[in-house]
Amino acid sequence: MLARRSLLAALCALTFAAPLAHAQPSPATAAPSAPASTLIPFPEPLLARALAEPAPRWKFSPGKRYHELPHVFALQLLALSAHFDPLHPAGDSTLAAAVAAKIRTFLVSEPDADGNTREPEALGGLGGWSHNSAAQILLLARRTPAVWDALSPEEHRRADLLMHAFAIAGHFTLDDDNDFGVLLDGVALYQKSWNPNIVEGYVDVMTAASLYFGADELNAFFRTFDFDAFTEQLRIANFRNVLRCWTHTPAMRDLLMNGGTFRAPGESAGEKLGGTVGHGAGVRNDFTYLGYTLAQPWELYRTQANRQFCKTARTIVTICGDNRTHLLQRASAATLSPFEGQIGMCAEFESTDWNGMRSSTSYAFEGSMLQLSIAATLHAIGAWRDDAAGRSIAQRMSVGIGDLLFKAREGYRGWSLGQERIVWLEQDLQPLGSDYIFPLWTDYLAREKSSAAAPAATPSAHASGQN
Repeated sequence: MLARRSLLAALCALTFAAPLAHAQPSPATAAPSAPASTLIPFPEPLLARALAEPAPRWKFSPGKRYHELPHVFALQLLALSAHFDPLHPAGDSTLAAAVAAKIRTFLVSEPDADGNTREPEALGGLGGWSHNSAAQILLLARRTPAVWDALSPEEHRRADLLMHAFAIAGHFTLDDDNDFGVLLDGVALYQKSWNPNIVEGYVDVMTAASLYFGADELNAFFRTFDFDAFTEQLRIANFRNVLRCWTHTPAMRDLLMNGGTFRAPGESAGEKLGGTVGHGAGVRNDFTYLGYTLAQPWELYRTQANRQFCKTARTIVTICGDNRTHLLQRASAATLSPFEGQIGMCAEFESTDWNGMRSSTSYAFEGSMLQLSIAATLHAIGAWRDDAAGRSIAQRMSVGIGDLLFKAREGYRGWSLGQERIVWLEQDLQPLGSDYIFPLWTDYLAREKSSAAAPAATPSAHASGQN
């Protein structure tokens, strides 16, 4: 056990060696600091930065999604920390009180000049980039008595309403009986077979909703769902973002209630599938995804973990002919990832898109930010299973995240949407909130996984001397 922990610590040190001279030190580039307390795995300076971030907010814009990723990721890290140690000091208050105050800002708000309130618009699809973390935050709040008790009964009702709205969006876009080809605004195109960063967010939302309500209660809600009554509750709660999203395209009402067919916007079935006809049964039925039910949240999670950490780690991927990916060597002379040849590389380092081959650090991060968010919650509330499947995921995750971190810090010349993509940590991932995502791995999950039965991922023998 000690040997595995020492090895994992060495890997973290390899990935988080001293930052480049011109780079601003951050939790994602500096070596992990001492935990804030014996209960909280994250260092105090990171908690202070997260507390200083504004509370997250959302807006509705047809056909688009609105994210303030660093703000919502910071709040999720705080919600995790409050779950571990709710009375930990946070300024002149406690973490529990601080988390409750930030949650309150998007449960109770007034519209701005453009008519937007602050709650997530419950869109489905790519909305899951931030809606997933919002769902995890509410689940953690409900499982943390000091946070939940700091919210009023009316705020509890609003949290339930928002989680129900998330669940409706997840059912509409993911259920085995639904394949409408659009999100709940009736404008943004979507397919359940698309890449992980598009699909996983709302699978994780459904996992969180199942754990929040319980499978039987949530399915009962679906079976008795009434669009008019529910949207009236949204109106009373002043959840205008959700209300405007769901009513933007009038056909959504009947599709949710009764199912049917829907022609996606666009004149023909072109590159983005505009003009195709989708179909489905609506949401007034029990939810299943890939045959799994709400009573199987662990299995729902596994569908996405297995999809995310599925590739054999490679650094040099051939796009076409002599067009190949490579490291930028911003931090060392390495030409290969230290995880070369091991199973678990993020899917988006060897994937496809509309224009052919894709190998992308950005897309790999977008999938990993979803994975780390749900995995951290499952561990924190005791829903992670230390069975053969869990140990396999832990092993592959250690390869996938380690490989991603290494490539991000070195910089990576990738390819997506038919173009060269030069991506590195400070320039491209930190603006997406990576400073609050990667510590979920380095400071929490990696330490949890180092004590599991699966051996820690080790640098490949032929690559370990590259750094």
